[in-house]
Amino acid sequence: MENPFKYGGVVRGPYFADRTSEIKELKREMLSLNRVFLVSPRRFGKTCLLLNLSEMLKREAMACVYIDLNAFPDLKSFATAVTGFTAGALETNKDRLLKMFAGFHMLRPKVSLDQAGNISAGLELAVAEKDALSALLEGLHHAENLAARKKKKLVIIIDEFSDLEKFNGHTIEKALRSEIQTQTHIGYIFSGSEQSVMLAMARDRARAFYKLGRIMELGPIPQKTYAAFIQRWLKKGGYIVNQSDLERIFKIGNDVPYNIQRLCNVMWDVAMETKIIEPALIEKLPLMVARQDSAHYEMLWRSASQPQKILMIALSRDQSAKPFSKEFQLTHGIGPSSSIKASLDSLLKKGILYKTLQGAYRFTDGFMPYWIGDILKTIR
Repeated sequence: MENPFKYGGVVRGPYFADRTSEIKELKREMLSLNRVFLVSPRRFGKTCLLLNLSEMLKREAMACVYIDLNAFPDLKSFATAVTGFTAGALETNKDRLLKMFAGFHMLRPKVSLDQAGNISAGLELAVAEKDALSALLEGLHHAENLAARKKKKLVIIIDEFSDLEKFNGHTIEKALRSEIQTQTHIGYIFSGSEQSVMLAMARDRARAFYKLGRIMELGPIPQKTYAAFIQRWLKKGGYIVNQSDLERIFKIGNDVPYNIQRLCNVMWDVAMETKIIEPALIEKLPLMVARQDSAHYEMLWRSASQPQKILMIALSRDQSAKPFSKEFQLTHGIGPSSSIKASLDSLLKKGILYKTLQGAYRFTDGFMPYWIGDILKTIR
């Protein structure tokens, strides 16, 4: 039987761990064409949730577009994608689509032919980069008009929306708000894993998106529900595990869906012959995962300076620590605070650490502390 615990890519169908209540809530919001700011920590399955929602909305005869802002290096390419994807979602006839594209001022049609001889219609920006914002607004305005003519509801999902700041975000926010607030045929989901940035966008009175839509925070999957999902698959595969032992996986994985999926994936493979999952095996899982990713951690470790390595070692031993406290500095023999701050800033920039809304510093990859502990054993 195929390992049912998928991770790292888009997980769909029966392999998608339960997010029933969140999907229902978002579906209800989009049927009403509302605007939602979806805020989620990293590795909580946000993208999988959104793509599964997109498929569900399409089954409801709604037009739906998913756009990952990370995929576009500049506003020019983003504007082109928004216009092309929304037009393609509302109009499938190629001839009509090309005719429609020909009517744009800022964009021009682009026809391409694949190896199979299929013709596809796309767009390219016909103006300079400085006019990209105007092109984006033109595309959104056209999407609203086209949805009205087609008498169809359109949903635009923009993932990693917190990256908007790299495009001179505050100026773009004002322009987008001006356009979006007048629309009546398009619902929006703006999602991002940079929680502080996303919350500032929607809560800061000085920002253009202030109260443009509701904020929905994506939390852990309820343990009872998630445990039932895991147990169901294990039972189907003929595995034996005590429910109380299974609960340990949630603690090891810090309730992060990616971590839990990864632990279960390894657990399934390791116990494949005996089909028996005992507490001793569960305790070994995080180090097994860490060793699988050793090459990646080694690269990150080599990129760090000596003070950064010392700080990572300290944080791996005490992940609830407050790095600027005297107790932390005395316990681990590091400091002063200025040096710790410089190391933290660098590790945050590299993506090795992230800062929670409560101000704590955590490893972006929850298995890296296990790898650090493992290599320290070999040094001694």
